[in-house]
Amino acid sequence: MSTETLARIEATTADLAEMVAAAIESEGCAVITGVLDPAVCDALVAEIDRVELAHDITEGGNDFEGHHTRRIFDLIAKSEPLRSLAIDPVVLPAVEAVLGDDLLLSGTTSMNIGPGETPQLLHADDGMVPLPRPHPATMVTTLWALTDFRADNGATHLVGGSHRFESMPRPGEHHEVSIAEMPAGSVLVLHGSTWHGGGRNVTTAERRYGVSVQYVAGWCRQQQNLMLGTDREVAASYPTRLQELIGYSMFANVMGHVDRRHPRTLLGEDARLDTVWDRMNRDPDAIDR
Repeated sequence: MSTETLARIEATTADLAEMVAAAIESEGCAVITGVLDPAVCDALVAEIDRVELAHDITEGGNDFEGHHTRRIFDLIAKSEPLRSLAIDPVVLPAVEAVLGDDLLLSGTTSMNIGPGETPQLLHADDGMVPLPRPHPATMVTTLWALTDFRADNGATHLVGGSHRFESMPRPGEHHEVSIAEMPAGSVLVLHGSTWHGGGRNVTTAERRYGVSVQYVAGWCRQQQNLMLGTDREVAASYPTRLQELIGYSMFANVMGHVDRRHPRTLLGEDARLDTVWDRMNRDPDAIDR
């Protein structure tokens, strides 16, 4: 096992979005370093502790989710400070370079891996997508390291290039993996078809804090039903871009309207609907643009 196959790109790099997109296309993965300052990471770890306590989050009950791992699903609906990760000005453009700017947020989940955790089964996050493999990216997962990710505390394992495979991993198979060791403040970006899984935590007292922020192409079904799972009053307080990402938006100016109204009008916003049909009425060639 090694870390050598992982492209590592500093957050301040010029043309970062294009470089990440190229790495996702070729290797299925990339690490962006230096996205969050250490003080911000510490504050977000404390926030996860607060939300776990407030919502009585317990450790998982199966091998896949982990018997020593605590997960908070629909995280941004429960925590204002963590919402910024989904619209980060460094990471989001890199994801948009892969999926397009009509993408949707698919889910936000914290993963707090404790001592004694066993390796998670290798899997692809788009495993439920009924398309022949390999296929273009329909999903991108970003894994945010809020503490250092190391081989001994549960750093993510992955198989570089597996997004080009024609099959999915099967339980019991052995595969050579890379370990995504990275300092706190880094973000691992994965093609949705890349095989990966949480690592083993063999420490005696150290927990590995990470956050998964997943995106899908605008025409795909989200993993977490964020519009129903977020009170409208809460969603109305979100920045406009975050409202769009959870589903208050349109794809190709036709998919996602509510009775021929823009969905953001449900939040009290003055959002004008300009459908593809309206554009065609003004310009018959608009359908091809």
